[in-house]
Amino acid sequence: MSQKKIDYHKTVVLIAPHGEPGKRVRLAKTIRIIKNQYHRDIAYWGWKRTPDETLGAHLGGIIKSSALLKGGGFQSALTRFYYLAWMLRVFLVVLWHAPQRVYCLGLETALPVWVASRLRRRICYVFDDADRLVLLWNLPKPIEKMITALEQKVSRDAVTHIVPTLARYDYRTSKLYEIANIPEQNQVEEAKNIAKPKQDSRLHVYINGWLNKSRGLDLIDRAATMLEQENCKDIVFNVAINTGRTTDDQLRFLEHSNVNNLGYLTHVNSLAQYLANDVVVTFYDPAIRINRFALPNKWGDAIVMGTPIILNEGIETAAPLITAGVAFTVPFDSPDALVVLLRDLQRDGNRLSAAKTAITNIKNNYKPFDESIVPVMNTFLGNH
Repeated sequence: MSQKKIDYHKTVVLIAPHGEPGKRVRLAKTIRIIKNQYHRDIAYWGWKRTPDETLGAHLGGIIKSSALLKGGGFQSALTRFYYLAWMLRVFLVVLWHAPQRVYCLGLETALPVWVASRLRRRICYVFDDADRLVLLWNLPKPIEKMITALEQKVSRDAVTHIVPTLARYDYRTSKLYEIANIPEQNQVEEAKNIAKPKQDSRLHVYINGWLNKSRGLDLIDRAATMLEQENCKDIVFNVAINTGRTTDDQLRFLEHSNVNNLGYLTHVNSLAQYLANDVVVTFYDPAIRINRFALPNKWGDAIVMGTPIILNEGIETAAPLITAGVAFTVPFDSPDALVVLLRDLQRDGNRLSAAKTAITNIKNNYKPFDESIVPVMNTFLGNH
């Protein structure tokens, strides 16, 4: 990737508090669309939380990447303080360079850009709110109300305020625009072309993306242990963990004899795996506030690829999937219930067949991401 001088009148500046944009599915989609459909160069300004992160150096379309902040990790005691430093750095750099078009991920990015835009009027920005900030942290009510009031101002002044689901918001502005986490059409087609169907009669359970305690690691690990102890050979877990920093808990899980470690997969290869598996698992601890409003990429991926879903109870945004019959549910704290469900699905193929039929009935309701985002990008970048 060349690090050439940036023309901030023409280049889109994409700012996100992440050091690996290629591993953030929604962010990677946006980068591809800006480059491939709108033929714009991108300058990526990110937060390099660990030394091994590349800031998207390998991604096509990014002509220059810069770390506005380094350190802080992901869940350290200092991480929240680093967010304040991130906001200050974003404000100062945007104010200094005054880029005309800024694509912001999260309120922690959009808020300082909004402040800078009040001082440098030529700045226009898109506010992409993949994870609503006030739902991520348990804040005192007065602080939450203050942040929500600022969030509404940032929303109203944005070109568009993109959200994965309106269910997370207790207010409306004219700029709020819902785009669900659905893959791009060309990636789906490519995945189908390279996909290899499973080669045996075992129940293949797909697990991909982020996997930790709040994403059901303990639940899945205990279920795998129970099946292993019962010498069950009919159920296998195919696992692709979306991280280069494998934890001890993850390593212990991957060592089970009924777990197949696929390693890190690109999004296309991850999509192809849906066709090689019978069901995909997505768990979110409902005790965490934002998890009750989860809308993961895995749900959209599963629907377009025709794969039934296993999820846990207590997720409000999952109600349409459950009602439609495309998802099976278990309590978040019950490995016994998960084992019973998996055994039942392995023995009774009719349940999976019914769920696949249900997916076919609703699939047309889900537009590809690259189609849904067109009105936003036409306004932000102009028709191409």
